[in-house]
Amino acid sequence: MSDQAISISIATIDDIAELAKLGAHTFTEAFEHMYAAEDLAAFLAAHHSEDAYRAVLTDPKMRVWIARTHDGQSAAFASAGPCKLPVPDMPPNAGELVRLYVLKRYQSAKLGSRLLEEALDYLEAHFDDVYLSAYSENVAAQRLYGRYGFERVHDYYFMVGNHADAEYVMQRTRQIRP
Repeated sequence: MSDQAISISIATIDDIAELAKLGAHTFTEAFEHMYAAEDLAAFLAAHHSEDAYRAVLTDPKMRVWIARTHDGQSAAFASAGPCKLPVPDMPPNAGELVRLYVLKRYQSAKLGSRLLEEALDYLEAHFDDVYLSAYSENVAAQRLYGRYGFERVHDYYFMVGNHADAEYVMQRTRQIRP
């Protein structure tokens, strides 16, 4: 599918159910094999529920973008806002790319880059420093972020239920666009 056949828009409160479904689906599709069922279920309930997306979409400092095919099917999403990562000596007014998930069947449509650019436009306009977190074994995501000027600055563990994932905090040190 051509990346031109997919549109990106800012999500609204009307998109809560769709985002909860898409968030749970994309996370499960990518990472389900890593977790015990109860850890995955607890994480999805806490982070990919309608209540979780309602909280994000009603926070004036947060933005969510959703990508849809020409026939209205959701394909990907990204969210950004104030940084909540465990960054040592975090500077004031730091922003974060919170999530960037693309359904596997659309990963060749350049949606990751398109959504990242949307998020970066927002983050650069509202925050002085920009961070994100990438799973330590997700080399493809790290390469994408590196092309946009992100570098690894800190390591931490991200909890999915009772499972600790080794994660990299990456900071945008150069404002480049491939």
